[in-house]
Amino acid sequence: MQQNTARRGGMVIIFTMLIAMLMNIMPLPDMIAILKPDWVAIVLIYWVMALPNRVGVFSGWILGLFVDVLEGSLFGINALSLGVVAFLIQMIYHRLRIFPMWKQAINVAVIVGIHRLIVITLSGFVTPVVSNYTYWLQLLSVALLWPWVFILLRDVRRKFCQV
Repeated sequence: MQQNTARRGGMVIIFTMLIAMLMNIMPLPDMIAILKPDWVAIVLIYWVMALPNRVGVFSGWILGLFVDVLEGSLFGINALSLGVVAFLIQMIYHRLRIFPMWKQAINVAVIVGIHRLIVITLSGFVTPVVSNYTYWLQLLSVALLWPWVFILLRDVRRKFCQV
């Protein structure tokens, strides 16, 4: 019984990450697209924070490889940056859990900002990258959406993972 629950919980984590990858590549109108958050990073942050013994740096790295293939970006950039994100969250998840939701949202936005900074820096070594303020507007939407994503994924975890 417990092994079945663990298997189902693992499938829920994979399913939510697949949905996040699909939401990342979903086309949106230009005015809305500049505010589209990095769903993969947000979902990864939640799962590392909620289940650090099951989702960690290796999970972030593998997820990043899938994102690299899916987005057609330089292979390994998202793998490295999502691995760093998972590592940072594993370092602070004890503190992050006790923060009020608004402080969690700010911390999550900062860590997604680190992810974005790694991606743009490493991409800049290969091709010229033009970055303006719209590249960083996504951090605002990350901070605003974090409480809703947290509540939704927490309810999914409680219902299906039973952890």
